[in-house]
Amino acid sequence: MQPLRTLVTISLALLSAAAAVALPTTAPCHKTHSAHAMGETYEQAAGLARALVKNTSVGTFMTVMNADRQDGKIEGFPFGSVDYYADNCDDSGTPLMLLSHLQINVQNARTQNRVSLAIRRLPKEGERGNVMVDPRVTLMGHLAPLDTSKHASAVKCFGERHPDARWWMPGDHGFHDFKWYTLEVEEIYYVGGFGGAHYIGFIDVDTYRRASPDAALAGLDVEKMIMEKEEENTIRFQAQKQTLF
Repeated sequence: MQPLRTLVTISLALLSAAAAVALPTTAPCHKTHSAHAMGETYEQAAGLARALVKNTSVGTFMTVMNADRQDGKIEGFPFGSVDYYADNCDDSGTPLMLLSHLQINVQNARTQNRVSLAIRRLPKEGERGNVMVDPRVTLMGHLAPLDTSKHASAVKCFGERHPDARWWMPGDHGFHDFKWYTLEVEEIYYVGGFGGAHYIGFIDVDTYRRASPDAALAGLDVEKMIMEKEEENTIRFQAQKQTLF
């Protein structure tokens, strides 16, 4: 009986220890503005988020479904679709969008103007990329019609980024349902890459707007960071290599 009693005692002790371990209830988030393993400060992360917005120009535009579809059965569900955007003509980090009033997202925004744009780094030609470790950012805010005085510059800068969009830009060729909008950013959530190696968390909008995307990229010692990790054939190292712009 003594061995059995000992086994039961050990089992109870292990269960008690396991119960004492607090399980995380929320996603990991770096709440402090400290530097991380890759040398990214909070300010650099803001600049990298700006660089991602500036250099990508395609994202998933998301809204909340209104009650007008499917007899209201999908009211409140998130809805997303891929859309073009361009960093606003003044390079402010504000997405410029060309949207049709026939789009579900635009109709949803008229009912509840709370929208998001999820942007991730797109692999370059011939590059495999890795969705899970590449950087991404979600911009949250509201849609605002672009002031008519800025329409001419919008045609120029958006057309340079998306030449094919000239076919449905508003004008004399019949596409009167498309209008210019800006996504006025109110909140930002940035994931620089795989956890622990990059900044992950919210970024203040003012810090984001002040940040220089070019300076943030120039401030990263890419070669040094890669050399220091060459011996580590791990997913963290792969994350570091993949997420460099």
